[in-house]
Amino acid sequence: MIALVTAALLGAMLGLWVRPRLLGVVAAVGTVGLIEAGVLVLIGQLELQPNREHLIAQLQFLFGAGLVGAATPVLAALVSAWLAAVMGQFSERPGPGQMLTADGVRRKVGKDGRYRRLEGMVEERAIHARAESRIDEILGL
Repeated sequence: MIALVTAALLGAMLGLWVRPRLLGVVAAVGTVGLIEAGVLVLIGQLELQPNREHLIAQLQFLFGAGLVGAATPVLAALVSAWLAAVMGQFSERPGPGQMLTADGVRRKVGKDGRYRRLEGMVEERAIHARAESRIDEILGL
């Protein structure tokens, strides 16, 4: 039960904060899956040790017994990450749009709110070509 709640919380956090949203869902399922697989391997290794019954019983109580017990936290992480990603998508503010200048050149707005130059916005001039050729000549390119 503790692992189920922990997996659901971890899935919700990763599903909400990791961008892109699908990567958050995959990260949540992968993380919880690796933890559960590690516990199953640990239990498999402990079965070979003496005086193991109490420790194995405690691990199975915390993380679940067998594959079915390990699958429920992974499923909880999947569902909570997916729900958090969907709800986070709805609560997100829309980013800045695009601006059409008088010249008809589209300028995209970046995440920082500044406009970026696109191809064709800067005209090529002869002085730029000469400066570039001098730099190439100095560098031996």
